[in-house]
Amino acid sequence: MSAPARAPALLLFAVVAVGVLWGREATAQEDFRSLDGGRPLRVTDAYPKKYLEWEVQFGAQGGWAEEGSNSLGGAFVLETGLFRNFEIGAGLEVAREDDGANATSGLESLQVQALYNLKHEGWTWPAVAIQAGAEAPGGSDLSREDWGWGADLLLTRSFANLLRIHVNGGYAVASDVDGGDYWRGGVALDIPMGFSSRLIMGDLYAEIPVGTGPTRTWAELGTRIQISNLTVIDVGLTTRLDEWNRGTANVQLVLGISRVFGIGGLVRVPEYPDPRIR
Repeated sequence: MSAPARAPALLLFAVVAVGVLWGREATAQEDFRSLDGGRPLRVTDAYPKKYLEWEVQFGAQGGWAEEGSNSLGGAFVLETGLFRNFEIGAGLEVAREDDGANATSGLESLQVQALYNLKHEGWTWPAVAIQAGAEAPGGSDLSREDWGWGADLLLTRSFANLLRIHVNGGYAVASDVDGGDYWRGGVALDIPMGFSSRLIMGDLYAEIPVGTGPTRTWAELGTRIQISNLTVIDVGLTTRLDEWNRGTANVQLVLGISRVFGIGGLVRVPEYPDPRIR
């Protein structure tokens, strides 16, 4: 990306960063306010799963492009709040692509990740977290060729209970055959809908190759709805903006569901009240 092209992006990042730092302290977030990567936004928030809470997530994404081609992807993720402010998770992604003449499907990747919250929101500072993860090849024709690693800094700032801003920025390591290393980051907003346990959210996300190659950009919009104390569903739309510039329409539908649960007897929960439980 050239220097003139980077100027608007840097200005937007600076404005959002100032807004993040000037927010107001918020109470603990509900499940429907959690931003899980890929459901439907790429930007995530700075909050881990609750201590000793388990969550299983299912997601699907698909759409049609020009000349009859279509694609479909699915994901399964299991995460838990292993320690206070610390979350780990593992998952897999499958994919199917059809160019109108031939269809290919298979396991795309295996993933592990960890998130640690360094600081909760206060009057003068956003919630801050770091996230690191790795991807292993799935072994199919649609799989990546080599292992990949990445790390991100996550910021979340609340403005009373009306609006939250999320800023992510990080770096990913990939082999040349998988596209090479790249910087990545994005900005997201989420707005609760009154007392209905619903959320409207949207983001802009970019991946900037370290070497040669075009910058990949996404725009996403969606909603999350908490349908019970344990279950959240989400629906959204995602599109690659840089592909639109090359004349390719690629809007895709994203669907997902998550459910939290506990495993009795797996861990000893301290008797309440206990300062370690938050």
